[in-house]
Amino acid sequence: MSIAILLITGFTVAVILLFGGITAGKEIKLLAVSLAGELVYALVAMVILYFSFRKTKSPEIFFFIIFLVSMCFDSLKALFVLFNTINVAPYYGVLLTRAVYFGRFLGTLAILVSGLFSLGAEYQRMEIYIGVAFLLAFTLSAAITVDMTQIDSINLYKMGHARELSLISVIFLFFGVFNYVLNAVQNSSKDHLLIAAGLTLVIAGRELLFYTNSAIYAAIAFILLVSGAILFGERTHAVHLWT
Repeated sequence: MSIAILLITGFTVAVILLFGGITAGKEIKLLAVSLAGELVYALVAMVILYFSFRKTKSPEIFFFIIFLVSMCFDSLKALFVLFNTINVAPYYGVLLTRAVYFGRFLGTLAILVSGLFSLGAEYQRMEIYIGVAFLLAFTLSAAITVDMTQIDSINLYKMGHARELSLISVIFLFFGVFNYVLNAVQNSSKDHLLIAAGLTLVIAGRELLFYTNSAIYAAIAFILLVSGAILFGERTHAVHLWT
């Protein structure tokens, strides 16, 4: 939660500076609104899930909350735009690009691990899973090549091997969701099938929001995110209520 608050503070400062002394175009305004909505969504969802499961041991929800925290790293795009606008040294833009992708890698791994716990991974080893996820996300974000001469359409520097890394992320996300489906099949559990559906909606909304530059697509992304989180949280709560 403290990480999310720190990122929200950085985003707020960036937006104030962008709109206070710089003429922001339509694209920057849309980005700011989209990122603000993402931060509000992530923070509200975290608070609701935390208080809903504060008396219930649910690794699935814990790692889903980590996924929500990882979404907050997208807010660093606002700082990237600010730094690029006022011609700050590209080195800082590289750091911001790596930080945003660290969040994406961490979120992907959190979904994968959440699925593993749905299949019965040992609760006692949760700290190990957390450590491995953070270490792997940091390693990947530090190892990727970043081209500081080209700015991508997603308001970050272009990174190398983007297609390969995207493919790996898709595979991890697929298996994260598939683990819930497998649990549903093995235990004839309709709830776990609905949990998988909710998780799929959240993932689709998160990806659409990350890559879109359209207000319509952003609105669709938020509908997917909210409906997916409600379905995932409500069905997970129902499962743990009866176990």
